[in-house]
Amino acid sequence: MIEKYYYSAKTGGFYLIYDKAAYKSGNGWPDDAVAVTDEDYKALFAGQEKGKVIIADSTGKPTLADPVINWQLKAESQRQNLLSEANGTIADWRTELQLEVISDDDKASLIQWMAYIKALKVLDFTGVTDEMIYKTIAWPDKPE
Repeated sequence: MIEKYYYSAKTGGFYLIYDKAAYKSGNGWPDDAVAVTDEDYKALFAGQEKGKVIIADSTGKPTLADPVINWQLKAESQRQNLLSEANGTIADWRTELQLEVISDDDKASLIQWMAYIKALKVLDFTGVTDEMIYKTIAWPDKPE
């Protein structure tokens, strides 16, 4: 039985044996390509659909693993989402303030939202290394 699929740990990609000639004339067939059975190929992508990632094992064969989460980046992403939301909320008020047509109520709200934005910006995520610490982040309360 001829294997249809090959996997390269260097590129993290799959290659069809039928395309080998084209790869050799173009970018080149990976020198670390290992054969993958049709059954394993399907199982790998079924696992990927369920949230796993495909990585190479110690022999270069593809295997499924849990994704590695960078909790610091996740926290920073959440901060950026909250900042974008806050800036969208106050955009009109900023314009009204510059034009000196802002109401006292809106000015008070703008001040509260600016304090919220400042509180978001000073959060320090350097110690956020796992899910447990991520869940303890004391996000500031949004103004009402």
